[in-house]
Amino acid sequence: MTDRSWKRELLDEAFLKAYGARDQYRRGTPQAIQPDTRQGAQLLAYAMSLNRVSLQVRASQLMTFVDPGRARELFEWIDLDIAPAACEDLLVPAVDEYYSALSLVARTTFADRAEALRFFELFLWRARLPSEMPAVARAVQRFDARPDEAAYLEGLFSVILEAGAADARGFSASALDIVSRTADLQSADLKFGLRGLRLMEAVRAYLIAQLKGPRCSDSIAESMTPATFNGALVKAGLSFDIKPIDADNLRPSRMLGTARIEPFWQTGDARRLHEDALHLRGYDKEPVSLKVRRTELWKNDAERLLVAVDQWTGASERVRRDYFYQKSALFLGLLDLIPSSTLRTRVIRAFVDFLRHEDDDRDRQALWFAFVNRLLELSRGEDRGEILAAFDDAHHPVFSVYAQLERLIPVKRQ
Repeated sequence: MTDRSWKRELLDEAFLKAYGARDQYRRGTPQAIQPDTRQGAQLLAYAMSLNRVSLQVRASQLMTFVDPGRARELFEWIDLDIAPAACEDLLVPAVDEYYSALSLVARTTFADRAEALRFFELFLWRARLPSEMPAVARAVQRFDARPDEAAYLEGLFSVILEAGAADARGFSASALDIVSRTADLQSADLKFGLRGLRLMEAVRAYLIAQLKGPRCSDSIAESMTPATFNGALVKAGLSFDIKPIDADNLRPSRMLGTARIEPFWQTGDARRLHEDALHLRGYDKEPVSLKVRRTELWKNDAERLLVAVDQWTGASERVRRDYFYQKSALFLGLLDLIPSSTLRTRVIRAFVDFLRHEDDDRDRQALWFAFVNRLLELSRGEDRGEILAAFDDAHHPVFSVYAQLERLIPVKRQ
């Protein structure tokens, strides 16, 4: 088997295995979410991009360097079936990588430019939700259009906007990005002599339609959107050609719900462990000094907390995922505080052992890997030997593979 054939086989297998991912696509939000909440844990898990669409997009992108024709086939098989977000959920579909990959595959795998444009257009038509529109604008800009193509793609994007669906939470999360990225596209097309009049008119109509539709009660992005759009018109020199949006005359058709934020550390055991961890750290902005953390009194308190965390079973937690996140966060908190010592090595060993036993639930695989990834990051510092040895001793396939890979990668010293 040639090197090229071997790479193609590996990428084909990776693409097919992605169908086993629990989540269909990534979700995110521009809004700050406290990490010690159920929504913060979800965001951490989604950031790993271990979902079907992200994994299949990655395989198709890598395939462009191996077999361009096969890369197109793989991309065509990606099912982008995303749904609107509910106002009760802050996280909305985030599929930027899909449209970035579309631009790359169309731009680099065709010898015939007309075929490339047809392929690009075909899959752009999948976009319908507000959370997709910024990604579409960026994909069009990255297509590196020629003068005749640029005008056509501006018109195409305008029609996609006109046919877009309503999604209150998705719009609140994406409204400002829609304005900024379409303004970037309009600015980039100036080199072809295109002023973007039709594009910006379409954006104006789209924003007004969404602003007049249902709105999430807790959203504030809508109040800033008209001024942001009007500012973009002024910057583009189009304020005399396109009428600004009058925010005073825009009223939502109805108000919907508000997002749920569910904090952790609510059960008795979890709250007690969290309070003990806060006491160990100190209540100021910065943790207690290293000098304090080297005293026998402080180390004894840290050891007692380690034992308590290690023995905590989470029996009173509502779902196992909550217990997993909180216990992992407590282990990381100890690693953030305890200086180099045998006690620190014990924390590493206990944490790795906990992770080894918790790799048994498909529903939290991405969250599980988020904490494994944090240990991998720590292994590139002073804890390298201890963490990689703990990975080896765990006799777990994921730990073993990553320990081997880490040893092949030179560590960059600051």
